[in-house]
Amino acid sequence: MLTLEISQLTDALVGEIAETGDWIIANLETSISWPVAYQRQEYAGRTYFIIPLTTDHCPAVAIRRGDETLQAGRSSLLRFLSAMSWTQSAGAIVQSFSGGGLPRPQRRGSDWGLSITADLNLTYLPEPDEPRSALALALMREGRGLNHPAYAFLSFYRVLEAAIPAGKQRQTWIDENIDEMMDHGGRSALERLRASGVEDPGAHLYKSGRMAIAHAQSDPIINPDDASDYDRIAGELPIMRGLAELAIERVLGVKTRSTIYREHLYELHGFKAQLGAAVVAAIAAGTPPADGAQIDIPSIDVELRRKDPYPPLHAMTPIHAQQVGSSLIIVFKSQDEIVELTLTLDFAEERLRFEWGKDLDGHDDGSSIAAEHAATISRFLLEYIGNGELHVYESETRALLGRVEAFLPNNYFADHDGMNARIEAWQAEAEKRRAAGH
Repeated sequence: MLTLEISQLTDALVGEIAETGDWIIANLETSISWPVAYQRQEYAGRTYFIIPLTTDHCPAVAIRRGDETLQAGRSSLLRFLSAMSWTQSAGAIVQSFSGGGLPRPQRRGSDWGLSITADLNLTYLPEPDEPRSALALALMREGRGLNHPAYAFLSFYRVLEAAIPAGKQRQTWIDENIDEMMDHGGRSALERLRASGVEDPGAHLYKSGRMAIAHAQSDPIINPDDASDYDRIAGELPIMRGLAELAIERVLGVKTRSTIYREHLYELHGFKAQLGAAVVAAIAAGTPPADGAQIDIPSIDVELRRKDPYPPLHAMTPIHAQQVGSSLIIVFKSQDEIVELTLTLDFAEERLRFEWGKDLDGHDDGSSIAAEHAATISRFLLEYIGNGELHVYESETRALLGRVEAFLPNNYFADHDGMNARIEAWQAEAEKRRAAGH
């Protein structure tokens, strides 16, 4: 069971964030579940540090300042936050910027609204090249983070304006796409709006929402002292949020987290880059390789997210590859050739397949190392069937070759006591063999 503890700042500043430097810190108010240990993240050619939530300091992100101006460094942090907010489907507002020799966030006065996690899965962070896309992500982050219905509504509408600058085209797009919203709250709010007698939701959202919030000279006007205005805007806010999300994906081409999950291209993304487009296309089409054809398969590290490493699954060497239909089956061995692991790259279905019951095994040569490996394999299997998330890295560069979402057993109930007993038995056997000089 994963136990999370919030540390004091002095205990949380470890590793690279304990190194002195010229730090720029963005202190946050956020609905993102925040890590309790620091996290390093590469994004757009730069290293960012997610500063852990501590007992009396804000969540924060930080960078070491380079040769750029202070404002350029702060803007870099904001762009990273917008990408992170998009993939986490949550808001993040910068309360203040600070700096210093160490990345010390500002103090916070309350635990209200904060939730914690071991780490954030940031394997997908969009890097939009088009300015309109970057602006839309920024406005989406702001809208999701604002605790004010009217201003959040306006931020979401501005996303539409960034995505579709021409007013008439924007109105047409809303009319044609409003029923395609992925946001469940948005769909429910749209049903209520139509049930109230509103026949043209797009025109209503523009006139009674966007214009009424932005203007204070002509009717309709949103009056902050009118509770009915507050309730109406709050009730229609999910529609604008859903439309903004839809426009970012459909118009600007920045995929949502749900689309990334549905397509699951991340399972083979790194392997496909390693093998090359021509090889992948041939295998996906079921075309047999030419006689003598060679493919470049690197050594790999096999891990489970949030779990301790498994030594025999580190720097595993490919020893055999076989094409079966549109799949490539690769067999890897540990450095000492005791443990063998099989991965299947199914290019037609975009799946990285690992059958835990048959694709990992080791032989016992009577050595203490073999017994240790047996204990480690047993631990890996126990942790994998316990909703483990499989990650495969290239050993030399640590580039992520593929990952699989948390494993969900089907019609199987793990005997945890029995598996733990097996681990302990192999560990005891390893000690016995070492004592005997094996």
